[in-house]
Amino acid sequence: MFGYVTVTLGEVAGFTYGFTDKAKDSGDARFIRITDIDEYGHLNMADARYIDLTTESRKYLLHKGDLLMARTGATYGKTLYVPNDEPAVYASFLIKITPNPKILMNRYYWHFAQSGLYWDQANKLVSTGGQPQFNSNALKQVKITVPSLEQQRTIIELLDRFDGICNDLSSGLPAEIEARQKQYEYYRDKLLTFKEKV
Repeated sequence: MFGYVTVTLGEVAGFTYGFTDKAKDSGDARFIRITDIDEYGHLNMADARYIDLTTESRKYLLHKGDLLMARTGATYGKTLYVPNDEPAVYASFLIKITPNPKILMNRYYWHFAQSGLYWDQANKLVSTGGQPQFNSNALKQVKITVPSLEQQRTIIELLDRFDGICNDLSSGLPAEIEARQKQYEYYRDKLLTFKEKV
């Protein structure tokens, strides 16, 4: 039996707000904005925009596996797992989440951030005056149950398989893809739910 602990995200991760610049049609690095995260937490490859790299913007360069969360507007709370090492900088309406790698794996957190367990909390913590705001103060309060790194790896492997099937449109008919998406959502929430310790 694996052990686990329930923590707030603020206890196990750091947060950095993005870079302010004007997106252009071409440049040295992709400029990832809140509109670039799709409903399933994947990077939207269409309508890519760019910026030129400067000494300041280089501080915001991303790497494969980094986590970004939209903090405002209709897309608040959506979390992206950066899919590759293509030069990219994240915009100011995004927050980079940096988990402590000895406690919480980035990919495990990404799967959690797609789940009902996460969204139930996000929808309660968001401030709703004018534009919805889900800033780092709210994000710090999100509770997550964290099993051992070994168990996180096992859960990631299983959920990645489902996610891959759901997002590979060439692997099935729309009805099958929809069924697999529901199956993924069911198993994701089951695998991320832990019984209370007695």
